[in-house]
Amino acid sequence: MQCEDRISNLPSNLIGRILSFLTTKMAVATSVLSTRWKQFWTLVTSVDFDDKLMLQRQKSNRAALQMIFASFVHRVLERVSCLDKFRLKCCQSYDVSHVNAWVAAPLKYPIEEFDLSIPVKNSTNHVLPLDLSSRRTLVVLKLGTKFMLNVPASVCLPSLKILHLDSIQFSDDDSIKRLLLGCPVLDELSMNECVGKDVHVINIYAPVLTKLRYRNKRKKSFYSEAEYKVVIDTPALLYLELIDYEAEVYLVKNLSHIVKADISIAVQYDETHYKGMTDLLMGISEVQSLHLYNSCREVVHKIYSELPIFHNLTSLVLGAGYVRWGYHIEYDEDACDDEDDSEEDNKSSVWHDWHPPRIVPSCLLSNLKVIRFLKFRGDGDLRLAKYFLKNAEVLEKLIIHYKLFQKNFDLAEDQLRVATQLLMLPRGSRACRIKLVTLRDEESD
Repeated sequence: MQCEDRISNLPSNLIGRILSFLTTKMAVATSVLSTRWKQFWTLVTSVDFDDKLMLQRQKSNRAALQMIFASFVHRVLERVSCLDKFRLKCCQSYDVSHVNAWVAAPLKYPIEEFDLSIPVKNSTNHVLPLDLSSRRTLVVLKLGTKFMLNVPASVCLPSLKILHLDSIQFSDDDSIKRLLLGCPVLDELSMNECVGKDVHVINIYAPVLTKLRYRNKRKKSFYSEAEYKVVIDTPALLYLELIDYEAEVYLVKNLSHIVKADISIAVQYDETHYKGMTDLLMGISEVQSLHLYNSCREVVHKIYSELPIFHNLTSLVLGAGYVRWGYHIEYDEDACDDEDDSEEDNKSSVWHDWHPPRIVPSCLLSNLKVIRFLKFRGDGDLRLAKYFLKNAEVLEKLIIHYKLFQKNFDLAEDQLRVATQLLMLPRGSRACRIKLVTLRDEESD
């Protein structure tokens, strides 16, 4: 009994839509199925190119494979009839002429998603031929890497909701501001290493933005005299990730709705940087969940007397690095009025000189419900755990993660002794449960 070919009897546009869910390579491959299927792939509305799929299989003849890939991209873009989604991701660099042609081709259509990540060969400060003056259908725009984005005097991206920029160069301070002003409904913004030799102010103003990721791990040059600023004015923001190793000044405005913030800043230990950190924390003082990484912990110790009150804070995580915790607990009374979740990520030598503060913070007495030690090691940590258990009157859980030394009997025996003492410690909260989680050598490294 012969099976009926119902798919081939579907309308051509519907078949093209179905093929759009396949990879572009697979969609083109359907052209060998029959004479009628020869042209169906040209009706796809979405294309997705990735040279890694071709190059990762062979380490030799990469130049030849790049030529084959470039030819394939050209052929597809020349024959498709309409596109609403375009993605091109390359791990190898390509000639400027190829890149320009690949960028221009999908922009002939009412494109909704445009995702480009490609290094340009033998070109410095290459200006991407992407006209942003009027792209009314564009909803998602992702661009990278290491080329210049030409921002016109007037930008019109009325539908753009997601904007990701990776290693994009801007010509001046106003370029970033003009770009964002032309995106009235922007909801998500990610900027990674987006700088320029004439850019000194990163001005992020977006009235309805809810998610912002800003990363700049480039360290300030010793010879640079220009002051580098980050200005954030996003009244609807809910999540902020700020990783910056260059700025001296942070002006953060209108973040009254912020829920979560992850902050990592490399601070040069002088008054300008201390004030910048203080202003940043003041700007996010309404946050509910706060994670401070690396050197932020030491800076907080330096400026604890100027810290704002975090009325809404329910989760505080402090990343790895040396810190004098006695001082942190003292300022927590003012800084964490509603804190109910604290995670400590400690090094083996941190607690040996730790001493309890003179006054037990009220948040520790009446608010703290969960304490988690991510790396619990030795007697120094035990003293801190004893302090928490004794004074945290509403504590519900104390979770201890510790490394299991399988290859060192003396250390393992000492660890067992500490664990036994921990379980025997008096507790201020009758409801408190202690949980021990062991990490084997390979898991904790």
